[in-house]
Amino acid sequence: MTTVVVIHTWKDEQANQVMDFAKKVTDMAKAKKLPQGLELQSIDLAKGKNHAVCVWNVDSLDHLMQVAGSLGPTWEINAFEANNFYTKKKGFF
Repeated sequence: MTTVVVIHTWKDEQANQVMDFAKKVTDMAKAKKLPQGLELQSIDLAKGKNHAVCVWNVDSLDHLMQVAGSLGPTWEINAFEANNFYTKKKGFF
């Protein structure tokens, strides 16, 4: 599996479409109905900005973008593979 970061950027008038899209994707993730090979890790919304950052574990970037495209987004989407540089460890320290 590959970690992919997806950045969504939209105009104010697209906000309802974006939130509907996000709800559809999160509902699918919660119900374990995402296509095989796609696992949503997180969605973060920027405060006061029209940006969202999604982190996925996927079999391939192409597969994720094909599925995303089938859901009909009309806003800007940038996606790239990412390698973890630092993760805070849980434990005693």
